Amino acid sequence: MRKISRGLLRVTAKARPPEITGIEATGSDWKFETKALADEFRHFEVKALADNSATISIFDYIGDDGEGGGVGSKRIAAALRALAGKPITVEINSPGGNYFEGVSIYNLLRRHDEAVTVQILGVAASAASVIAMAGDTIEIAHNAEIMIHQAMGVVAGNADEMEDSVATLRKLDRAMADTYAARTGLDVDALLAMMKAETFIGGQDAVDQGFADSVMQREAQMPVYAEAEDFPSDQATLDKFLAKQNMPRSARRELFRAIKPGTPRADGPATPNAGTNDEPDFTPLITALSLS
Repeated sequence: MRKISRGLLRVTAKARPPEITGIEATGSDWKFETKALADEFRHFEVKALADNSATISIFDYIGDDGEGGGVGSKRIAAALRALAGKPITVEINSPGGNYFEGVSIYNLLRRHDEAVTVQILGVAASAASVIAMAGDTIEIAHNAEIMIHQAMGVVAGNADEMEDSVATLRKLDRAMADTYAARTGLDVDALLAMMKAETFIGGQDAVDQGFADSVMQREAQMPVYAEAEDFPSDQATLDKFLAKQNMPRSARRELFRAIKPGTPRADGPATPNAGTNDEPDFTPLITALSLS
């Protein structure tokens, strides 16, 4: 990569979308994606190249995944300190994650003292799509995608707390839309409608709409999600999995009581196969996690 002079960088930096400010974590862990990534997919790497440039690969959740993994702002900040004065390429293939971690990474990249090239090699979804907007130049593989949608969160509390949560989510949505608008030139209301519809923007379409600057003629590698048999099969790991999705402890306890073999449900008798099968009935779990 050709090194860009600091004078040119200052001009380029003015064209970067503004920092995302006025967004503070309120104690709620606002997340975007809840799909479980297969272990072999997760990847974070910082690689210095011979031409005095460097590459940061983000192929993982954004933020702590609850198991000691994920790509958080602390890791990115450490990498950027080590790469000060070097142009960087940020490779992204991520389903998203923690909103505030995504905003923090976006702002860190925006403040980098040399050129930032973002390459979307698979998917830049949700929080990862926000991070992608920090690039001075954004390249996307011809079969890769950017996905934008509304912020999400699991909330428990009284009516006042619920109303506060709605207001917070609306604020986050507007902040994201403003960032996309600054990059693309699209109308904020149009972007909010795209977010509400959970929109995927791929390859050339991303360039045409201003989300990217050019198409890379290479195949994208999409995220690998865990198969059904890879999900937790015992109470301890299931409890950990649900905790990662921000289900309150009291709700998890009630759920386990409901799915335990032979345990009467609040709305009816014990499960029909109680006493004849050691397998738990996961119907209440499916109901609890249903989006319909």
